[in-house]
Amino acid sequence: MLKIKLVRYSNLERDVIFDISTDIERFSKLLPKYFKSLQITKSYNSEYFVTEKISFLGKILETQTKHVVKKPDIHEIHLLTGPLRNSSFLEFYEISDNGTKVTIKVNLQFKGIFRPFSIFRYFIKKQVNKILDEFLLACENKKMNHV
Repeated sequence: MLKIKLVRYSNLERDVIFDISTDIERFSKLLPKYFKSLQITKSYNSEYFVTEKISFLGKILETQTKHVVKKPDIHEIHLLTGPLRNSSFLEFYEISDNGTKVTIKVNLQFKGIFRPFSIFRYFIKKQVNKILDEFLLACENKKMNHV
């Protein structure tokens, strides 16, 4: 298992960035390079079962995920199928002096075709950091375009 903890700061208010992050059906428009499509197949209260087509390490994967949304500050994503099953992304959104502190705890478990990739920890960590940076920039640009 590869564990990564990322911390970033955004000038957006917590509720704004949290709402963008948890807008599951529109998320692929925010980061189309990585998230090809997300379709909610079932929902119950604050749990959403989603079929996702994602680009990871140059491969397009289709996976089933469970998103747990705990307003106003926690978003959990659990991968249920595919070569990254049992992996998770735990997102925490905290109010900070100048906006929001975003903490993401990534737990990746590699199975099947991705098992050999686990040795490339530095590269994977760098890619996850890049995606988070692009996400925050996209959120801030989205907010600016809607003001």
